Amino acid sequence: MDHFDTARETHNDLQRRYYETREPEANHRIMVRSTPYITNQLNRVLDVSGINRGDRILDVGCGMGKYTIPLAERGYDVEGLELSGKLLEQMQVQANGRAVVKTHQADLLAPPPEMIGQYDHVIGFFVLHHLFDLDKAFASCAQLLNPKGRIIFLEPNPFCPLFYLQITLSPTMSWKAERGILDLTPGQTARRLKDAGFVNPRLHRFGILPPFLRNRSGAATLERGFESIPLLDRVQAFQLISAELPGTAA
Repeated sequence: MDHFDTARETHNDLQRRYYETREPEANHRIMVRSTPYITNQLNRVLDVSGINRGDRILDVGCGMGKYTIPLAERGYDVEGLELSGKLLEQMQVQANGRAVVKTHQADLLAPPPEMIGQYDHVIGFFVLHHLFDLDKAFASCAQLLNPKGRIIFLEPNPFCPLFYLQITLSPTMSWKAERGILDLTPGQTARRLKDAGFVNPRLHRFGILPPFLRNRSGAATLERGFESIPLLDRVQAFQLISAELPGTAA
């Protein structure tokens, strides 16, 4: 095993332990729940993704199926890729009676050969900042897609100060596991996407309210007002990162 693989395994072990060693109630952020906050995030991704019914979708870093299961419930052909076998087991428990989702236990940086070129869309929710190497991650995404494939990821905005406050104050969060947020600036992300063979990289920011506020009546209207102020775009909470392979753009 060379230095890169050793470092990747060390990183992956940290990320697995970050979620697997918590008490079940401490993993509430990645459990399947139908709230206005989560539904809004899912709808935002679908609005800009170009996903059509019948498209084959791979949700990378699917965890316990927080977004994968709702997508399947809506009738989308979605599969899950996850590093942690324990999280996949918990995902199937949550999916029981709700949806049937095919899953794969693997590292995105080293996907199984049989998955190469099989998907119309590779998507992810808050996963990029947990990965060991974004350049190789985007290259793997390109391999997983068919020649007209697209990607879209929902991630924290590194310019939003609320995330750093949350990481600092939350007893179940760790800066060591979350520090990849710093690598998701627009310039760095666009460069990495282009180096991986993608074209038309786009970034769209939205949102500001935390879940306990966003889930209240009238919060959607308040948040839309915030989003309409151009000067505040830089500090909005979330960013949608999307791009496509050249076959789509042709």
